[in-house]
Amino acid sequence: MSQSQQRWNRCQVKHHPQSYIPEPFGRGSQAVETNETSQETETRFLLFKDKTDKGCQIRLNHPDTLQQCAFNSSLPLVMIIHGWSVDGLLETWTWQMAAALKSQQAQPVNVGMADWMTLAYHQYTVAVRNARLVGQEIAALLKWLEIMPSLCSIFSTMNYCGLDAAGPLFENASPNDRLSPDDANFVDAIHTFTQEHLGLSVGIKQPIAHYDFYPNGGSFQPGCDFLGLYKRIAMHGLNAITKAVKCAHERSVHLFIDSLLHAGMQSTAYQCRDMASFSQGLCLSCQEGRCNSLGYHARRGRQSRRSKSLFLVTRAQSPFKGECRRPGALRRAGCSRCLQKGPEVP
Repeated sequence: MSQSQQRWNRCQVKHHPQSYIPEPFGRGSQAVETNETSQETETRFLLFKDKTDKGCQIRLNHPDTLQQCAFNSSLPLVMIIHGWSVDGLLETWTWQMAAALKSQQAQPVNVGMADWMTLAYHQYTVAVRNARLVGQEIAALLKWLEIMPSLCSIFSTMNYCGLDAAGPLFENASPNDRLSPDDANFVDAIHTFTQEHLGLSVGIKQPIAHYDFYPNGGSFQPGCDFLGLYKRIAMHGLNAITKAVKCAHERSVHLFIDSLLHAGMQSTAYQCRDMASFSQGLCLSCQEGRCNSLGYHARRGRQSRRSKSLFLVTRAQSPFKGECRRPGALRRAGCSRCLQKGPEVP
């Protein structure tokens, strides 16, 4: 499962109304030259023409590639950025997310991807270092697009979404060296695997956004737990452990994709001190921005710099939104009243 650095791990930057574009890692990063003599970037920038396309490459300072790849200057841009890789291959979810974004007929967008696999397929610490260069190259691309007269209007607002952003080397790091609320007009993050082992967690646990979503408490996810791990090890060998970790870590991505595929079944999360308080039904208010939708349709607007931690329960599979229909389901969902409509929480 890929997870390079806080700013880039499967991160979308929501911009204009619905698009996703990142900025360089760290406020002190040096500006990148974008003149015609600059060398080719290590990062491959792909643009998806439709939901079945596997990507058309855009080259920095080559306007003809924008036309060849059917870039629509009247639409917002959504950029998908993967993270650290253990096998050198793009995860299946990257294509699934691109297809889900391109399927939005009511709100069409340009969908791009920053493919930095040649820099991500290294030891984790090396990939984290390389991510600084990736940030500079993405910044160079955006600067180039922004100075083009026909495109500058699409960069009026920038937003980010971190999907179970990496924990190692980023937990408790300075806001300058990780995703933080002052990085964009709106920043949200979904935490799905913050369970610690030897003081480390795969996904970052601390709040890092304007809205930090913790589905099912954020430490682990239904359908991924280790209860049947020994049985799975007997069937699949030690790969069963990797599958369980990948399931929880990648759940953030699938929750985000789910919000695109099931627009009429948006999951609502509520600001609360912790999951225990939420489960007691103590935090079910939407007053003063104390609730928000999980995923692509998260409500944006003027935000304070202080992070809000929001909690919710989900099902174990898509569609992930649960429904409180019976008293037993209410108790399992941690609700004091019926809050959601959709398939019942299993």
